[in-house]
Amino acid sequence: MAAAADTAFVGRAPELERMHTCLREARSGKASSVLVQGPAGIGKTALVRRWLEGLAPEGFPVLRATCDTSEEDLAFGMIGQLTSRVPAVLLERFPLLAGAIPAASEPFQVGAELLGLLGELQGGGPVVMIVDDVQWADQPSAQTLGFVLRRLEADAVLTVLLARSDTEPGRAGGLDLHRLIARMPHNCELNLTGLGVAEVAELAGLVYGRPVGSGTAERLREHTGGHALYLRTLLTEVSLEGAADGRDALPVPTSLVQALRRQLEALPGAARALIEGIAVLGGPAPLATAARVASVAEPDAALAPLLRHGIVRWWPHRPSTPVAIAHALQREAIMGATPPDRLRALHATAATLVDRAASWSHRVAATHGADPRLAGELERAAGEYDSAGEAVRAANLLLWASEVALPRREQERLLLTAAARLLWAQQYLRVEALLTRIEAAGPSPLRSLVLGGYGTPRGTPGAAELLREALEARPAEPGTEFVPAMAGTWLGIKHVVDGHGAKAVPVLRDVLAIDRLEPQLAPWAAGSLGLARAYADGARAALGEYNTVAPPGSPRSAADQALQRAYRGMLQMWAGDLADAQHELAAALDTARTQGSAVTSEFTYANLAASQYLLGLWDEAAISADHALAIADAEEKPWAFSYAYSIASWVPSGRGQWQRARELVERSYRWSREMGPDYGVPLAALGNAVLAQARGDHPTVLAALRAVLGARPDAGPLAFQTWWRPLLVEALIAGGDLDKAAPAMTSLAALGEEAPSLRLAVAWLSGRLSQARGDARRARDTFEAALAAPACADDPPLHRALLAHGHGRLLAHAGEHHRAAARFTEARDLFAALGAQPFLLRYRDDFADWPAARPHSAGAALSGLTGRERDISLLVGRGLTNREIAAKLFISSKTVEYHLGHVYQKLVISGRRQLRNLIQQDGSPGG
Repeated sequence: MAAAADTAFVGRAPELERMHTCLREARSGKASSVLVQGPAGIGKTALVRRWLEGLAPEGFPVLRATCDTSEEDLAFGMIGQLTSRVPAVLLERFPLLAGAIPAASEPFQVGAELLGLLGELQGGGPVVMIVDDVQWADQPSAQTLGFVLRRLEADAVLTVLLARSDTEPGRAGGLDLHRLIARMPHNCELNLTGLGVAEVAELAGLVYGRPVGSGTAERLREHTGGHALYLRTLLTEVSLEGAADGRDALPVPTSLVQALRRQLEALPGAARALIEGIAVLGGPAPLATAARVASVAEPDAALAPLLRHGIVRWWPHRPSTPVAIAHALQREAIMGATPPDRLRALHATAATLVDRAASWSHRVAATHGADPRLAGELERAAGEYDSAGEAVRAANLLLWASEVALPRREQERLLLTAAARLLWAQQYLRVEALLTRIEAAGPSPLRSLVLGGYGTPRGTPGAAELLREALEARPAEPGTEFVPAMAGTWLGIKHVVDGHGAKAVPVLRDVLAIDRLEPQLAPWAAGSLGLARAYADGARAALGEYNTVAPPGSPRSAADQALQRAYRGMLQMWAGDLADAQHELAAALDTARTQGSAVTSEFTYANLAASQYLLGLWDEAAISADHALAIADAEEKPWAFSYAYSIASWVPSGRGQWQRARELVERSYRWSREMGPDYGVPLAALGNAVLAQARGDHPTVLAALRAVLGARPDAGPLAFQTWWRPLLVEALIAGGDLDKAAPAMTSLAALGEEAPSLRLAVAWLSGRLSQARGDARRARDTFEAALAAPACADDPPLHRALLAHGHGRLLAHAGEHHRAAARFTEARDLFAALGAQPFLLRYRDDFADWPAARPHSAGAALSGLTGRERDISLLVGRGLTNREIAAKLFISSKTVEYHLGHVYQKLVISGRRQLRNLIQQDGSPGG
């Protein structure tokens, strides 16, 4: 019988051709993806291996990873594999990818660097990324991959994902793979099934070295279903004569597992021992280590039959000559066929030969029954991981500890503690898999904490009551001291989500007063208190208390400092300290990126976008809002959508991009309804009001703001009242409802005493109200005093433009045309600089008779570009390189090049210098 070569490509010519088609698309600069699906052992890996062999002479970069169930708790393990073969000199440009990726990193941070790396690698041709058994990807890696695939555009990148269809079809780390690849510029799905009779005959002929008749092929196919791995296993065990004998039943086992076990039984003793050692070690391991685990004196000789039968893969060109079981099903069969006492002995030996992190699983597997001492060691090691920010790995050790602990109450405590850590790391899918065991546990504060915490983001009825039970059940038993603080923090978040900021404040204050509060909880509890206080009493009061419980410069770590700055920036932005807010929010994101830490970036980018919009940096605001939405989408954070979509609509509204603005507002409303009636409706309504203001539709402004005015006082509107109160007063005055406008103006003026960003709005609207009442002198004095005052860093340019326009109108009515012209020109230039076309059009009659506005040729020229082209052009104007632009926009440098080519064509210019000159001659168009 001929040696069993890698023959799974037999009969796969159509699939190979479709993969080649996707590669051709990638070569042309159209990012492509292939999803290869099928049952375990059907030939997915062999198909891709064969395809790669045909590409070997071309020598373009191939990034590969193989996921495994044993590494689902290793954050970013898959990404680490993809980058492991990239030259170190290239990885030096990407700090997170250059070493062990910090477990606390947010997936988009890692994804942004991976995008940059892919951009660099495309210089010599297409890049291929292959992820095998993607259904077992750890969640952070899956979210990182999702972020990258959503951002690939004009890239010579082909992504090949291999997934089992017999586990959870089409899912990986919580991601919908079908939906993910459907977003790619080019994609295809390959669903592998069993081989047909002709393909079975061809494969058998290759193995036997001589032709196989159709009758024999039919019998083989009927017996195996054409399953490639099963068929290859049989062919290595059964002679052609045995396969061809039709008088009796085929003399082979009736299942793949049985066939694999029969194959193992026929191996020489040393080979059988060696393969057991390889299987116990799991992934690729040095041949010498596997031999020591199995007590095999001559590993080279023992390896030969394993390679001949295709059970083992070997990498002799690597220094440690690693080996691994060829297929997961083969490993499962080997482990299942090894006697339990032998298996425990192998694990015990392996535990002494691998590093400490890898030894825990072997030590657990080596136990026979309960081992309270080992459970204690696992719990202490879990504490070390948790302190290092690796909550998921800590949880995994706690789950193992629960399996070897005694008594039952101790098992339940460890299980529930693991679930609590997973919840805090937002690993809801892992907790969902444990729900049956969690619900079966006896009543305890820890059980109430886990069930209440799990139910909080899902709006589960009774979640608040469970958290309250956990909070009030004191004193805590040993090992559960963290329960009251975590329960209180979750309960505070639950109250805020439900729109009860006043209820959350005392709960969170009590959490922060707890002695020896866990370091991981303290910054989140303080931030949640700031949020709750803003809901209950307004942003200025919240900022004051937040600076007391989390003073600037107080955090023990850079990660804590980043989180504090994110919360402080949010409160400053709501309070009207716009310049400080922009600085804090940008610094928080920068620190989190460089340190690999979490700052709820989906909200932090949205808050940064809001501050940039108000400061007149509309182009930057559009980019930041896009980042917020991309992160929320890639990391599956639906709670951020209503807020982020509302803020993302502001710039399109201000620029008259009505269809885009309306679409974003509608999405904000839709997500607010998804999260509950009190969660996001005021925010969606605010986006609608901003859109109506830009249209000059004041009745719709008032209609939209009814949702804000009708919300509970502590449901959120007080937090961001600096945003909506000017819109309310403007609409009431424009509608002639002066009786309601007066008290609304009084409230706005009182708020303006402590909100620097409202200085100009208060003056503009006070003057308009005085003018509407017939008091032109008072209106004039109000306008002139505000315009004569020194400019403030927190002044919104849109408000100044409206103030200057209002003053110009008053002067024109008084016959002071020369002075009016100056004010009209100022207003027009400010509107034009923002790109606020609706405001220019609405007031065109006022501007028509005065001197021409300062030219804004770049702004006009860029109006014909797409959003992405405009963003890239503006950044070119600021002197950024393609690599810097790619990093700022979360795209690859290849995509930047692609869009620049279109920009040059549309603007009829020859290159980068002309584009930069066009942008710079206008100063800072649009922002």
